[in-house]
Amino acid sequence: MEKKSIYKYASETGVPMGLYLTLMSGCLLMSVKFQFLLMLLMPLSIGFPFVLWWQMKRILREESSYNKFSSLWLGGIYTVIFGTLICMFLSAIYVVFVEPNFVGLYFTQAIEAVESSPLAGEYEATVELMRNAMEAHILPSGLEFLTTMGWLTCFTGCILSLFIALLMNRGNKSVTRQFPI
Repeated sequence: MEKKSIYKYASETGVPMGLYLTLMSGCLLMSVKFQFLLMLLMPLSIGFPFVLWWQMKRILREESSYNKFSSLWLGGIYTVIFGTLICMFLSAIYVVFVEPNFVGLYFTQAIEAVESSPLAGEYEATVELMRNAMEAHILPSGLEFLTTMGWLTCFTGCILSLFIALLMNRGNKSVTRQFPI
């Protein structure tokens, strides 16, 4: 059986990662219609490193020759990148065709939530700044927002992959050292 490249494994593990990230994105994007979905976002965010660990462990389990730190880290990075591409594509379809004014609606809900809070007086300057941004039409578009979130996800995934690869490699003592006699 021919050995698969780390990129092939990462593209395969990127599919479940993409679905997980799409679930997270869906909770955020659909929160303008169903506000309770925002409560799911925090547990899903906490679960992200564990899903990444599971996918990187899958690569290591299926191909033990990728037990080096650099291979594991690269696999994790590409898993997150491929997953983010899937998530960005599906989220962009939603933002373009279903909810093109997502950012404006989100800001409007945020202002309403702050104003209905007992601590509204403490956030008057912030609310005023948000209103000014909406009136000046300087809010990002939905696609600009998604692009920023995609870059943030890739950066976060790269850093998490680094730590996960370090932990996996630290526990892996299968590499033997050879000393000259």
